[in-house]
Amino acid sequence: MGIKSFLILITLGIFLQDCKAPHYDVVNNNTAFCAAAPNTCDWMHDIIMARPDASLSDICLPGSHDAAMYIAQHCTAFTNHGNTQTQYLTMKNQLEAGLRIYDLRPVYYQGEFYTEHSTRCNGLGCKGDMMKNILRDTRAFLDAHSELVIFELSHFCNSSPTDTAFLALLNETLGDRIYREPEMRDKKKLFINRALKPILGDGSKGKVLLILHGVESTAENRAKGWFAGNTIQMTGGWSNDNHYPDLREHQLQRFAAYKGNGDELYQLAWQITQHDAQAVRGAFDPNSPTTIRKSAVKANAQLPLFLDSLITSGAIHKDKIPNLIWDDLGDTMVTHQCIRLSRIGTE
Repeated sequence: MGIKSFLILITLGIFLQDCKAPHYDVVNNNTAFCAAAPNTCDWMHDIIMARPDASLSDICLPGSHDAAMYIAQHCTAFTNHGNTQTQYLTMKNQLEAGLRIYDLRPVYYQGEFYTEHSTRCNGLGCKGDMMKNILRDTRAFLDAHSELVIFELSHFCNSSPTDTAFLALLNETLGDRIYREPEMRDKKKLFINRALKPILGDGSKGKVLLILHGVESTAENRAKGWFAGNTIQMTGGWSNDNHYPDLREHQLQRFAAYKGNGDELYQLAWQITQHDAQAVRGAFDPNSPTTIRKSAVKANAQLPLFLDSLITSGAIHKDKIPNLIWDDLGDTMVTHQCIRLSRIGTE
C-alpha cells in the first residue's frame, strides 16, 4: 500500500468515526434565561398584556431553522456536525431564549421519531434530537409560561403528517397544550390577524400551534389541533446564499418589495447556506471556516446592524416590520431584535 492510499484510509477512518458518534456541541444552560432583561421566557405574554388586541401580524417571531439540529447523530457518509448542525441551544434553552417558531423535520428511524437535516428523505445527512425529547421540553415550558409556540412540521421521512403513531405522540405528550380551534364567530378572519390573547386562553399556560404540512385545511382537522401549511401565509424567505454580502443584498431587495398588506407575514431568512464545495469540505473538516456554525456566527453579528439601517431609513415602521426571523444558532440575540420590532409594530 502506497503512502497516499494509507493517508486516505486514515482520513476516512477519522471521518467515519465522527459520523458514528453523536455530536453534542450544545449549551445546556440550567440558569434562568428568564431572569435577564428583557425577559425572553415571557416576552409575548408581556406584549399581549400591554396590547390585548396584538396579533401575529403586529409582532416579530424569532424562528429556529432546522430547530432540532443541536445534535448531529446517525450521520451518513460525507456528513457530520460541520455540514448539518444548525443550532447550539437545546430545545429547552431555545424556548427559554425566546424562540417561538420551530422548523422541525420528522423522520421515523429505528423504531423512533427523530428529526433530520439531509439532502432528501433517506439521503445524505444526520439525525437531530428525538421528537419525544422536543415535545417533552415544550410541554414543560408551556406549563409554566403563557406563550404561543409554533411548530412547522414538514419534510416527513418514512412517515407522514397523518401518521397515526406520530399524531398519537403529539397528543400524548403535549395534551391540552395543543391549540385546537373552537367554533368561531368570524371564520373569515385570517389566523395571522386574530388577537393572540383569546388563543392563549386565561393566560396561565401556553399553547403550541401544530402546522402539519400536507394535512387538509378542514374545520375537523383544526378542531383536533392539526393546521394546514397555508394557515400562516408568508412571503420573503430563503435566498440560498452562501456569502454574507449576497444574503444582505437579497434580503434587502425582498423586504423593499414587500407591501405589508396584512394578508401575509414577512419572513426574513437570516441563513447562510453552504454550496456543494463548502459542504464537501465540511465533510472532511468539520472545523473548516465554512461550516454552518461559523457562517452563522458571522451573519448573526450583522443582524442588529442590518435592522438598524432599515429602521433609520424608515423602511421599517409601524405598518411594515419583519414578522419572522429564521436563524441558525438562534438565541437571545435574535429574540431581542424581535422584541424591539414587535414594539414598533404594536405602537
